[in-house]
Amino acid sequence: MDSPRNILRTLKESKRILIPLHLRPDGDSIGSALASYHLFRNMGKKVVVASADPLPEVLLFLPAAKRIKIVDPENLPLENFDLVFLPDISSPNLISSAGKLNFPAQTILVNVDHHKSNRNYGDLNYVIPKASATAEIIYDLARAWKMPIPPEVADCLLTGIYTDTGGFLYPSTTADSLEKASELIRGGANRDAVAENSFRSWSPKAIKLWALILANARIRKNVAYSQVPYSQLKTINYSQSEFAGIRGFAVSNLLLSIKGVRAAALFTESKPRQIRVNLRSIGNLDISKIAEKWGGGGHSNSAVFDYRGPIKDIVPKTVKLLQGPIR
Repeated sequence: MDSPRNILRTLKESKRILIPLHLRPDGDSIGSALASYHLFRNMGKKVVVASADPLPEVLLFLPAAKRIKIVDPENLPLENFDLVFLPDISSPNLISSAGKLNFPAQTILVNVDHHKSNRNYGDLNYVIPKASATAEIIYDLARAWKMPIPPEVADCLLTGIYTDTGGFLYPSTTADSLEKASELIRGGANRDAVAENSFRSWSPKAIKLWALILANARIRKNVAYSQVPYSQLKTINYSQSEFAGIRGFAVSNLLLSIKGVRAAALFTESKPRQIRVNLRSIGNLDISKIAEKWGGGGHSNSAVFDYRGPIKDIVPKTVKLLQGPIR
């Protein structure tokens, strides 16, 4: 792993920085990217933040969120950037809908992440799997670089930590997570705004989607799961950015919260034969290994993968794996 000093030296030598979000960006992706945007702008750098997918509307309250360009990085003049800063992107395949991008040979890639599936694909890498969120790592880097963390940066970092720990409910939450959140609030982060926009600003469509998820829910041994086929989803006029947060909240806070349940899965068919599978677990069941089996990934207790095929095929296979011994 590269040192914070080496990363800072490389940043100082750069002039134009690109910060992409990962596909279907979440609070940690957006919060980490925008915190970095502010920090680098304060260094006098020209910075562009870009996302191939739309942002969740509830996170547009973050400072400079509306400056994020909604454009696939594939369509940007990549040769104009001498450095690409990649926060919370576990794989280079998650930057563009086109798959892995071919950056110019002279462009330096700085990979900063907390996913254990990250294979250190950057020219410089700072990957801390034990961190609850990439925003935690950006916080540590800013402190190591002796950079001030103004309120606009604090808001972004607190959002990243708060959302990736599920409001400090997920097993990934550590004493460090809470201490850093406390410091960010002392430094000016608006705790009320972060909490309100992260988990208390659902659209009325969320009720309809949660109703479908709960109506279809089943429990087998210690596993709760639900499947929502395309025939049901298409009756609700929702956007993908809306659905991402609604789906994640449902599997974590509705299915996994049932007494006795140790693992949960949500299968949603956004288009015919295109299934997104969200996995959550408690304890030592490493569901990232299950996700990796189908080309996905994530963390020990939170993972996701996409499956192409009939929803009736992938549901029993996944549930059977989740019912395996707690490891």
